[in-house]
Amino acid sequence: MRDDMAKLIVERPRLGGHGARKHRPLKDLDLARDKIGMGRAASETGDRKMLNENLAPLRRYITGQVGRPWAKVWAEICANLGVTSTVQQHVRDHISDLVAFNGVTRCGGQVLVLGRWGGPKPLETSWFEFWVDPATGILRRNRQLQTPRMKRKARRKEWQSNLRKRMVERDAQRQYHLLDDGAWWEVTLEEEPTAPAKPNYRSRVVNGKPLSLPFVDVVLRAGLSTLPRHELYGRHGVYSVAKRQLSREEAKRLKLRR
Repeated sequence: MRDDMAKLIVERPRLGGHGARKHRPLKDLDLARDKIGMGRAASETGDRKMLNENLAPLRRYITGQVGRPWAKVWAEICANLGVTSTVQQHVRDHISDLVAFNGVTRCGGQVLVLGRWGGPKPLETSWFEFWVDPATGILRRNRQLQTPRMKRKARRKEWQSNLRKRMVERDAQRQYHLLDDGAWWEVTLEEEPTAPAKPNYRSRVVNGKPLSLPFVDVVLRAGLSTLPRHELYGRHGVYSVAKRQLSREEAKRLKLRR
């Protein structure tokens, strides 16, 4: 493990550094003090040091240790990150956010870990990216981890699958819908009516967002669906202006199944 891991994770360059120096006004060197501390100089010039939360170096290090005994990995971490330094202790605290190493058990073939509030929960539903096998003490990756991005992708895939079951798009203005009454309907869409934005006379600027005008969605008014419009039609900014129930022969010819 790198001995400067704490600096990589917590520290970042001073605010106002790099290219900002060339834009600062020149100072009169005759009025400058002969001696000044580094902290005072950094504060007066705007070079303020700030903390960072960049866990990528720590995550890369732990990833490289997968398959090794956790006791040896933890010994290396303790050798480089002490408890007497606030910054280094801060980094050590983040390890427990990434690795489940306390209270890991197996129950009926399922791995259980201690949740953030103490209760045991399945590993696949936890936020831990790594875990320590209680039988072997080996560090392992959580292969069943569902990141927020993966969860959003799964929800969108499920939404698209449900949309295809109840809606078929004929063209940009017409769709076939299996609505709550159990029948197929042909629905005609139009864009939501808008008006030009009103000027703001106080600031003498025009608000670029168009004003929405009132309209009536004929499908929702008839109580044929309880879904929000963007979910019902698969996109934002449209509403239904006409609807027509399809006969069984039409639905069969269009290969629409209930």
